[in-house]
Amino acid sequence: MKIKFTVLLLTVLLACSGTASCSKGGAGSSKESSSAGSDTAPVAVTTDSESVTERVQTSTQETSAAASDVPTTAAATEKNTEKVPDSGYTDSLTLAKDFYQAYLDHEPEKVYNMFNQQEIECYKKLMTEELDGKSPDEVFSKDALIKAIDDSMSMIEEIMAEYSNSENDRWNVDITEELFEEAGEEELTGFNKELGTDYTAGLIINYMYYVNDANGEVFVGNSSAFLEKNGQWYVSFSSLMQSELINQIEV
Repeated sequence: MKIKFTVLLLTVLLACSGTASCSKGGAGSSKESSSAGSDTAPVAVTTDSESVTERVQTSTQETSAAASDVPTTAAATEKNTEKVPDSGYTDSLTLAKDFYQAYLDHEPEKVYNMFNQQEIECYKKLMTEELDGKSPDEVFSKDALIKAIDDSMSMIEEIMAEYSNSENDRWNVDITEELFEEAGEEELTGFNKELGTDYTAGLIINYMYYVNDANGEVFVGNSSAFLEKNGQWYVSFSSLMQSELINQIEV
């Protein structure tokens, strides 16, 4: 399913055309995985004599430099790791770490529970006219969305398999505050206006790395966005739809 979604925040989120499909300069040579079935499939990055640690450190320094002029929100640097039941996270960094860990652990329902249900309903309403008469409640049902997340995770695992020595190889991610970019006030206002939400802050991870602990192989992974409302942080459903799940939803 290809749907044009004009929310302004997504222009920022997908400035690298669904960043998961873009490799960062200095991160080594890259090639597009043949197993990826999405326009935003991650790009595998092979290692050379440079260590993985140096690669990740270099990319983190570049990201930090690029975002050095952007003020960090208090919520982004908050160290409270409490998870509020049936609600969002009080800490954006913990949410981001849990999001990517859910991909490593293949837990699609855990990711679904990171969404703000209001945003899902607003997205359904916005997309109604694009569904050729089909019910948005059916197209974007909980079961359909969990299946789409599951398929997205399987795509990541297929790429991991290509860069593993064995099925027992362990993979990890290093998610830090330096990877965050803050959504501008104009972008966030436009996002809220078009979608009908009332978020007060937004953070974006344009790129990150999946790292194979066994052989040092790395590849650029999926981009993500996190939005704040009433002091609680959520994975942006509409942004994940556009960057990772749009080709996984059946219409």
